[in-house]
Amino acid sequence: MAKVENDLDIYYAAGNANTQRQENELAAIMKKRNSAGWKLISTSTAIVDTKNQFSNLYLFWEKN
Repeated sequence: MAKVENDLDIYYAAGNANTQRQENELAAIMKKRNSAGWKLISTSTAIVDTKNQFSNLYLFWEKN
């Protein structure tokens, strides 16, 4: 049976400001992970600051 690895990236304070910067940073994370053989299996968000509308984005990865 193949060994499966799991990992997690947490992208802090994703908000509705600086969206192009955030998109570029997330694209870089995904490109780096994909080139290393990781597969994105799930995402989740959690609101951390309702006043400023900031959330954390959780990226769950799997690698065989």
